[in-house]
Amino acid sequence: MMRLVLLFTILLGFSSCLKDKYDFDNLNTTGYNPSVAAPLINTDLVLGDLLEKADTTYINTDVNDLLHITYSTDLFSYKVADLISIPSQTISQSFGVGDFSIPDINTGTSITLGNVVGNMNDPEKTNIQSANGNTAPFPAIPAQDGGTFPVPALSGFNSVSFYQGTLTLSITNNWPIQLDNVQIEIRNSVGNSLIGTFNFPSIAASSTDSKNVNLAGVTMSNSLNMVIASFSSPGTFPAAVPIDLTDDLSIGIATANIGVLSASAIFPSQQVVNQTINTNLALTNGEELNTIVLKGGQISYDIDYGIRENAQIILTLPSVKKNNVAFSQTINITSDHINSTNVTGTFDLADYTFDLTNGGLTYNFLPATIQASVISSGQAIPIDTGDVVSAQITIDQLAFSYLEGYLGNQTLNMASDSAAMDFFKSPLGATITLADPKITLKLKNSVGIPMDADLSAMAVKDQNNTLIPFTGIANPLTINSPGVVGQTAITNILIDKNTTNIQQILASNPKEIYFGISGTINPGGKVTNFITDTSSITVSMDLDIPLYGSVSGLSIKDTIAFPSDAFKNVKTASLRSIITSEFPIEANVQMYFMDSTKTVIDSIFHSGYEQVVPSCIVDVNGEMTAASAPKQTDFSVDEAMVEKLKTAKYIIICSKMATANNGATAAKFYAHYKMNVKLGVVAKVFIDIKDKQ
Repeated sequence: MMRLVLLFTILLGFSSCLKDKYDFDNLNTTGYNPSVAAPLINTDLVLGDLLEKADTTYINTDVNDLLHITYSTDLFSYKVADLISIPSQTISQSFGVGDFSIPDINTGTSITLGNVVGNMNDPEKTNIQSANGNTAPFPAIPAQDGGTFPVPALSGFNSVSFYQGTLTLSITNNWPIQLDNVQIEIRNSVGNSLIGTFNFPSIAASSTDSKNVNLAGVTMSNSLNMVIASFSSPGTFPAAVPIDLTDDLSIGIATANIGVLSASAIFPSQQVVNQTINTNLALTNGEELNTIVLKGGQISYDIDYGIRENAQIILTLPSVKKNNVAFSQTINITSDHINSTNVTGTFDLADYTFDLTNGGLTYNFLPATIQASVISSGQAIPIDTGDVVSAQITIDQLAFSYLEGYLGNQTLNMASDSAAMDFFKSPLGATITLADPKITLKLKNSVGIPMDADLSAMAVKDQNNTLIPFTGIANPLTINSPGVVGQTAITNILIDKNTTNIQQILASNPKEIYFGISGTINPGGKVTNFITDTSSITVSMDLDIPLYGSVSGLSIKDTIAFPSDAFKNVKTASLRSIITSEFPIEANVQMYFMDSTKTVIDSIFHSGYEQVVPSCIVDVNGEMTAASAPKQTDFSVDEAMVEKLKTAKYIIICSKMATANNGATAAKFYAHYKMNVKLGVVAKVFIDIKDKQ
């Protein structure tokens, strides 16, 4: 039973008074007459003084001196940071080389009349060469090829394949004759593959004409040949013209609107990516976060860089700052110019602050900027517009020291726990009714989140391991929350007899209390929450039981050694007690004497238990209105009983106690209550009185 019973035992056991105040070894008959009377005890037992000798761990008095049993214990602490988990955030993006371009080709060559004539057939070849430097009719030229001539080497690439573009060939005819049906081919010098064919029906002397071809699907090297596949001329006969073999055809070759599909070229230093990726944090419970301050975390990156050239990548999180400086890191890539390059690594995010509001306009907003620049090596490298820069950026292992925003309307489930109620003991057969017990649950909350809590899981386990739930606790309960970081809000939940079954709970002699909280956060809708890594809800229990109640059926037994030698010269004896009590409890007493084998040989009251301690008079409010009338009790020991006592080795003192009216009346116990005990002895002794030296 709880220590209330222990208290009653300490205060009300008349046996204890006898044991503490009277020692049979003091029964010295030296100098007594054959029939003498002597007082043994006349004292006041004050309730508060008796408590000083007891275990007062749980006993206190209030301002009115009313005794209380008080007990406090921490039930559990819930670290609410565990409620919020920020999952890993992944930003994935791929960027193609795109419209990589080489500079437009703009080159030309000059083909002299002599070069072409040298490739012609006779007799035209000999006739024209013979007329060089003279003015004469220019002979007609039948259709024939004019030879192959190299184009000056192109710079900036080795080869290039186009998906679009045009190649334009222009001819200025500085020969003194009209050219007809001119067909010119541009070919790669290696492999002689055709790039394009240009057909000119007629080009008058001293005039210019141009034609173009589509470059889509064409591959061009930087070494080209121009082939005059066919041409003819009507000549000038009979008109005479100056014939000079140094006269030329001025050829221009140019590209326009080209789109490169792939190339082996010098990739110029340039920025190929400048992309801002706007990401919303992937949260699972409707959270709308404004600010996160990290105590730990990292950014890991995995970049496949498909451009076969050296590069520099700058990763910037403009809204993630430490010491007001945005997170920005540079990743350098060194290429072997043959294969794509993969780079991985991590950056530390400890002590960075995430501003997720986009300037106060939204929430969960995390922009990231990736800038990639090619650092040219000055050598031709393989380039393909299908090449990509693939970046996967993961923000993970996030541990926050502070978090602010709306954390959603989440369900709150704190793991159940139990605590021993170690002030409860064996009931000793007693029935105890507490008139006004109270339990105060104190919830200390340092989390800036409004919460509703359900305490329906609260229960106790009695001495028989039966689980008894608390009833009458209002659910849901509002848990107060602080308005400022660093403060703690306290919610006191009173469990008393007016609304709950606490009287039944405590009457069950509970040995453990089970506790758990479920509920919701932000039950009233969206508000700004805050939480730190140390924020918690701590639940403690304060139990307060005013010593105001009724007791019945409380039985206490105590066995002590009996000093039988003290009776060796005694013939008869009588003990008389006179007790006046302010204690609101009555005690019936019986004493049994036992021999060395602990066999009962006699009792002090042959008729059974007899009331020794009276109760004071108590009103309906449990208050004492008057002390008890003096209660006289006589304990007589005749000669026959004395003979038995001479063989007695033990005495069992038994008490049956109850509050006033045999436990029917509830009473209050005050520290100043006292009990006056008078105890005297009358003895007849043998003439050969004990000689005490």
